[in-house]
Amino acid sequence: MADRRRGESPDTWDGTWAGEILDIIYGHYKEALDALPLEDTPALAPRLLAAGVCFGFADPVTNIIANTLSFRDPDPDGGAKNRKRKRKRKPKTANSTVEAARSREEILSKIVADGGPSPPEARTVAERSLEGLVSFLTTYFRYLSNWDALRYLSLARADLLVAVSLIQKDRCYRRRKDRLRICSPAVKTALKCAALSARQPNSDGFLDGCFALVSHINMITRNLSADQGFCRLTVQDIALLSRLLAKPVKLKKSDKPMDLVAKRFHDPEQEITASIEDVPGHLTESLRGLLMDRIKEHYLKAVSRFPMKDLQTHHHRGLVKAGFCFGPFDPVSNIIVNTVWYDTAFPASEEFEVDMISTLRNVESRSVNGLMALVRSCSPVISERKAMVYLLESNLDVWEAIQMAKSEGCDVSVCYGNGYKAAAKAAYHPIPEAYCEFVMQSLSAVTSTVRSLLQASHMLPPSEILRLSTLLSFPSVESLEPTIQLTQDALNQIRKYKEDFLTQQSFAHRKVEVALRNYEQSKGCSYDLGVICGVNDSVGKELGIFDTKFEYTHANFWASQDDGTTTLFFAEFSNDEDSNYEPFCYPVCGLPMEVRCCYCEYQGIRIVHPVENCWEGASGFEKIACGEQHFTHAEIVSRAELIDNRLGIFAQDYIYLDPAHDAKLIQSVNNAERVMKLDINAEMRRMKSALAAGHYPQQPSILV
Repeated sequence: MADRRRGESPDTWDGTWAGEILDIIYGHYKEALDALPLEDTPALAPRLLAAGVCFGFADPVTNIIANTLSFRDPDPDGGAKNRKRKRKRKPKTANSTVEAARSREEILSKIVADGGPSPPEARTVAERSLEGLVSFLTTYFRYLSNWDALRYLSLARADLLVAVSLIQKDRCYRRRKDRLRICSPAVKTALKCAALSARQPNSDGFLDGCFALVSHINMITRNLSADQGFCRLTVQDIALLSRLLAKPVKLKKSDKPMDLVAKRFHDPEQEITASIEDVPGHLTESLRGLLMDRIKEHYLKAVSRFPMKDLQTHHHRGLVKAGFCFGPFDPVSNIIVNTVWYDTAFPASEEFEVDMISTLRNVESRSVNGLMALVRSCSPVISERKAMVYLLESNLDVWEAIQMAKSEGCDVSVCYGNGYKAAAKAAYHPIPEAYCEFVMQSLSAVTSTVRSLLQASHMLPPSEILRLSTLLSFPSVESLEPTIQLTQDALNQIRKYKEDFLTQQSFAHRKVEVALRNYEQSKGCSYDLGVICGVNDSVGKELGIFDTKFEYTHANFWASQDDGTTTLFFAEFSNDEDSNYEPFCYPVCGLPMEVRCCYCEYQGIRIVHPVENCWEGASGFEKIACGEQHFTHAEIVSRAELIDNRLGIFAQDYIYLDPAHDAKLIQSVNNAERVMKLDINAEMRRMKSALAAGHYPQQPSILV
């Protein structure tokens, strides 16, 4: 499965879920064996044991049969001998029927693992099927742990697409673009990872067979189904199905595997009664990751609405510090309004221009906290998980989310005042009192004008941003002067962070500029480079044991054309100044579910990647499935949970620290530097004492 290295015991086999699912899978294999004409075509048995896994785009039994027939016999001569033997076969008798049943039991004994899981190299086809099922789900769905995948598979009775349907329901995938599409890159990648995890003898042939099945799935399902389960196939049926599965794929609109899921989902014979209510409430962390994905889309749209020059010279500060997505408008408009208001009400004591906003993760995470606090403040019975569900279903429209809670019987009160106070506190707004005064009192006088100004979806011209700033200038807002000063240690640390940021910015801007010019030459067009809005410089392998630099950087940036059209780009470039690796870029849109990058997810940085399979990490999850990556899927999930929930001081907070307004942040910075200095001094004293006593303390390994 996707989160284990070769030779290790995967945690698929931990706990009771795996045993329960394997028992279900064994039942599927018994049905498949009963349906296959093994006495007439004995060559099917070794093919089933080798490649007849139960996952694919049909129900498990149909998948077993189809995958068995799709697997080509590597010994064509042996197949010819079997065909000759069939012609000489004697008519069936009572004894031959008993013998056939005994033969099926013998084959089933090679599928059922007795006494616990087999060693990785000796897994049965049923065990390999379970690995493939888990691998597909964890590769296709972000933030899905192995344990959660196993629970869904148990509820779905090891039916892959039923499990997919369950997860989509639990994750509130109401938008069409979020739902599973068979031909999407994400599905192809997940299926390839499943095949690799299941050690399919011919993974490419397996993929071809799966997609061939899709194009004939209605016909094949009808042919295999009977009133009492699966019918016994004849040699002629096997020949027909084999020809269909060998045909080139021609997907038809009428052949949609997910359309057949609903019947299996509520089939009393299958005993599938799972629904969103059966999913445990502890899946909160994966829902938070989904909210962070959704909120990322809103921030990308908000950035694209700003004039690039205005954003780079002025509004980048307000965006990072106070550009939250909660307020009286839609999320994108709230981000713009809160950003412009903060820059207008609390102008920087010293402005500086940037070419790069390395990450918006901090303000995005705080926005999620604020949104949940705003929803929950209106009703004490709304749990954290339920608030996330409402926000996902409403696409982060907090007022629609509150109405959903009311329609489900929650006692919802009018919560504007308390709600905004709770949101500002949860989001660690730099000046919460001023924000609450602004949004609850001052803004109401110009709400309709602001809404009409922001109703278009195009980039706002500088004149409209200036008009918005004028509308949001309220003299009643007072600045909060700090009562403490930065210590010298804190000042030194801030200077270091700023120097590091400027160095990284200069390098990234130079590389992105080259990538964009290369793209212009290839397409015969012209762009003006805007702001770089996301950077991960930890892509690929580390360049050395003592060097923390990695091979490549992934970045997103905006660029505009003469007609005012702005385009989001993905860029990849080498981190080596002297490298001959040519930087390149591709236009991208949104935050597509179809593409995943293991390196960016491992670092917790949401970079939008192109569908084109041309960048480092495009096949990263396949390497994880083969055990060739230096981290596992489980580590990606656990790091994502840790990073998305992390609050506190980030490097970007140091960069934007303003002594005129950030009293709380100054105190936090001073305390952080004091604690760090105490820790270092204590460690030095400990080492000196150990050396004086003749002890040499063991150094921690750098290869953790």
